[in-house]
Amino acid sequence: MSERLAVEGASAPGPAARLSLLEPALWQVLRTSPTLQAAAEAWLTLQAPMLGAKRACVLLPGTSVGLAPLAVFPAQTECEGGLRETAEAALRENRPVVQAMAENGPLPGTPQGSGAWIALPLALDDACFAVTAFALDSLDKDELRGAIRQVQWGSAWLVAKQAELIGRDERRTLSRSRSVLDLLAGVLEQSRFSAACTAAVTDLAIAFSCQRAAIGFVRRGSARITAISHSAQFGREMNLVRRLGACMNEAIDQRSLILFPAPETEATVTTAHADLARLQYGGRVLTVPMLVDDRFVGAITLERPADQPFSLETVEQVSACAAAIGPVLEDKRQNDRWLVLKAADAVMNGARLVFGPNRTGLKLGLAAALALVLALSVIQTDYRVTADARVEGLVRRSVVASYDGYLKTAGHRAGDTVRKGDLLAALEDRDLALERLRWVTERQQRTYEYDKALATRQPATINVVKSQIDQAEAQIRLLDEQIARSKFTAPFDGLIVSGDLSQSIGGAVSRGQVLFEIAPLDSYRVVLSVDERVIADLHEGQTGHMLATSLPDQPQALMIQTITPVAEAKNGRNLFRVEGRIADGATRLRPGMEGIAKVDVDRRLLAWIWARPIVDWARLALWHWWP
Repeated sequence: MSERLAVEGASAPGPAARLSLLEPALWQVLRTSPTLQAAAEAWLTLQAPMLGAKRACVLLPGTSVGLAPLAVFPAQTECEGGLRETAEAALRENRPVVQAMAENGPLPGTPQGSGAWIALPLALDDACFAVTAFALDSLDKDELRGAIRQVQWGSAWLVAKQAELIGRDERRTLSRSRSVLDLLAGVLEQSRFSAACTAAVTDLAIAFSCQRAAIGFVRRGSARITAISHSAQFGREMNLVRRLGACMNEAIDQRSLILFPAPETEATVTTAHADLARLQYGGRVLTVPMLVDDRFVGAITLERPADQPFSLETVEQVSACAAAIGPVLEDKRQNDRWLVLKAADAVMNGARLVFGPNRTGLKLGLAAALALVLALSVIQTDYRVTADARVEGLVRRSVVASYDGYLKTAGHRAGDTVRKGDLLAALEDRDLALERLRWVTERQQRTYEYDKALATRQPATINVVKSQIDQAEAQIRLLDEQIARSKFTAPFDGLIVSGDLSQSIGGAVSRGQVLFEIAPLDSYRVVLSVDERVIADLHEGQTGHMLATSLPDQPQALMIQTITPVAEAKNGRNLFRVEGRIADGATRLRPGMEGIAKVDVDRRLLAWIWARPIVDWARLALWHWWP
């Protein structure tokens, strides 16, 4: 305050002797001033008389109103418009600026007369933090140049003061960060929650020179003391513990830190803090609540003697420490609880989410899930066994070569639809025809000999020739049968499902070789590959439907006829062969088609149908691991 009065007193115009008397005080203010404003006022009071300036100012840029006055010479006067305009030009051009005063009339806010305004931007680390301007009575270039040089030299004091203030703030921030990190490191070194709290309050008491430090966390809506410095054990019903808990509740309820005695500018309730301070005969108490995820989880209370008040810097450091260690300690507290308490807490948190305010989307989702579960537990539907299916003909007739020969013609092949009696293929019968002609000639010759023997009455010759004629006729009948068997015809109306001899004309055919396979077009069966897990649900006589891949719009009704009790391993599963009969009217089906078949079993709950695979798997797993 004395420094301020000294500056104001020196700023008033007076004789040079008065300024000489105040000059040591002004230099002392310039060196030791805690703020840039006080340093600027002292600097202007020293600098303006050296330049012969009647008016001067130091302006700060970057405010909402443009350039704001930091210091004005003479003190308690307004900054004239010419100085402000010149300072704005210097800031805009980032260099010293000189502007002449008007001769035929004053500019707005400036007195009439001759002279010049000079302005110089002040920069630290290439960043302008202030602008200084002076009103001089001279227009001489050399004098103005000397004045600018004098301001440049003298402004080093303000630049040094700005650097000193920034360095002081940085050192204060660094010191605060170091104390916070040291405290956080001590907390993190402890694996248990109680040990971490004890380490935290001990370090707080030592770091901030406190008589006692305590930390507590909110449980069931009230703060419970967890650790007290310099106390390994303490009772929950101790008078001190109750008062510390009341202080923490007082700060948490008001959602603000509380310092007792409270500053006059703060309107906070400090009843519990006053009660605790009386135990220390008028001591100082500071309580800082710990905020984690938008909720207060606890508080830290520090106590000092009456002659050691908490400074603003100490309060800021304690607040930073509480913000740093609060989440860490809360996480350790949550992890150190019993599993039963964790489960109960999870249930309570879930209940608060469901039945508390907001969370409309979550509530609607849970309501929909509950409605779905109820529907699955009440609604019944058809339970059907699903399996892969393949269409086969009910009858499958093979056309087999009756003797060795060579293929003559083949008019049909697999996939063709044929009618009963249609020629499918024929073997080469030229050799058979020639053989038949030879035996016909042999029969005619033996018939002539037979007639001659009858005419000459030769009984022995008649018997021999008669036997030869019978032999010839038997050979002819055999050849006729072979010639007839050389032509292969369709035994019934149907579809050729296998056999393609169109590329084997003239090739040899062996006796017993299958040439064609034919299936009827009006009767089919479906072969189902049923998984062993659901085979027990099927029995003969059940009905269902089959949907072919090539005919997805035409379901075909079927009925189970045969269940083969032999499993076949396929694709890692055991499958049983089940045969079913396709009902009449399936005119578009063809043997070899594949699809999906569903066999109706009965009606069951939707929940049972969908949960059965999981239940069966769980039963097998339990049976496997059960001793």
